[in-house]
Amino acid sequence: IKAQVATHEAMEQQTISITKAGIQATLNARASILAAANPIYGRYDRSKTLRANIALSAPILSRFDLFFVVLDECDEGSDYRIATHILDVHRGGTGAGGAAPPPFNRGELQRYLRHARTINPRMTEETRD
Repeated sequence: IKAQVATHEAMEQQTISITKAGIQATLNARASILAAANPIYGRYDRSKTLRANIALSAPILSRFDLFFVVLDECDEGSDYRIATHILDVHRGGTGAGGAAPPPFNRGELQRYLRHARTINPRMTEETRD
């Protein structure tokens, strides 16, 4: 609940209030907010509304412009293949489909970084406008 109160203040008043060591400060908070929320019982219930599925209050929900619901379809076979691939890769294997070769070898990457460090771009007056 504390996080929701702080989020609501930032979204509504565009400020964040902080109190540390007896000093109180109010900071400007002009930024875009991207938030993620898990369903209340771990699975999204399609028969319920978005608000009923996540534990966020109406005032906070009303501050967001867009909502994207990402659903995990339960498929034991697909889940098993994904888990097997992840475990295989972490054990040093290449996974079922094989790992993609890196686009550059170590020498090429080092040469590129050395070259990139020599470039000092400058912004012209025309570009600034």
